[in-house]
Amino acid sequence: MAGKFFKPLRELLEAVIKLDVDSIALDISRTSTFKKLVITLNTEGLPTSQLFELGEDSEGRRLDDIGGGYTLFTIYEKLKFNQPIDRVTLKDTGEFYRTFDVIPFKGGFNIIADTLKDGEDLEDRWGDEIVGLNENNTNIIVEFYKERILEQVRRNIKGT
Repeated sequence: MAGKFFKPLRELLEAVIKLDVDSIALDISRTSTFKKLVITLNTEGLPTSQLFELGEDSEGRRLDDIGGGYTLFTIYEKLKFNQPIDRVTLKDTGEFYRTFDVIPFKGGFNIIADTLKDGEDLEDRWGDEIVGLNENNTNIIVEFYKERILEQVRRNIKGT
């Protein structure tokens, strides 16, 4: 009798054990939804978007504290386009933001962007951390992964 009970349980656990979390995470990282979320969190479009909404780098430091604020000319230009002037956003034309991409690999992903703008490397003034997620946004990505991995676990369990 006990053998009949443990057989389905054993099959269920074996299905879960066979899951390759790194492969599942890689598949998630390759989706356009994932890439768009990562880029949006880094650039603009959500209340926690680091550069535009918060004016911060991936370490949570204000960009104007690192590389100084905008010149009077830039403030004037930003006002013409109804952009914020109370924080450095690194968005004038949007060209820099459009260069962001996510490169997935087994075990993680990298965020890349072309930081050269008008003959200046933005990282020279504002640091390497302008590309990358802060702790809060990293936690959002962790939750995103967890939800999708759990979906895959549920599908595997139903398939047994």
